[in-house]
Amino acid sequence: MNNSVIIKGDKGGIHIIIDPDARLSDVIFQLEHKLTGTTSIYRNSKPINVTFDGKELTEDEERDILFVLSKIGLNVCHKDDKHKNSKQHNIKDNLSNILSDKDGLFYIGNLKNGQSIDAMCSIVIIGNVEKGASVYSNGNIVITGTLEGIAKSGCAGREDTFVYSLISGRNI
Repeated sequence: MNNSVIIKGDKGGIHIIIDPDARLSDVIFQLEHKLTGTTSIYRNSKPINVTFDGKELTEDEERDILFVLSKIGLNVCHKDDKHKNSKQHNIKDNLSNILSDKDGLFYIGNLKNGQSIDAMCSIVIIGNVEKGASVYSNGNIVITGTLEGIAKSGCAGREDTFVYSLISGRNI
């Protein structure tokens, strides 16, 4: 258990190597133990790319690990080229304020002109969707601010979805 997680860092980000036989609970414990106290260096920094190697992780396991890293205080931006097409979400323009939950995504901040989020699940945007920005989701879309851009839910043909914003614009 002591060395089932190895963390390597370089200018490209953090590379986490996980023993193939390690349990997820042990991995999370070791990450918290190894990184707690060192993350003050990374506060207010640009997003750090995180890649995984070794243990084959499910999307849920990757999300759980990324959530723990962000909870510790790292500003993480997950980049995994080998599973590029199987990701839960496709984010254009390197948006980095996304937190994921098992049932959906959360984006914290304003979506600016030209930015777009395509989500396979429901998404909550804590901020505004400005004119020229767009959000597409197979699930529901909840915006806590103003919707001036485009927001379309139910993109996979689901008819039981909705778009909700505190202040609605004209492009729903």
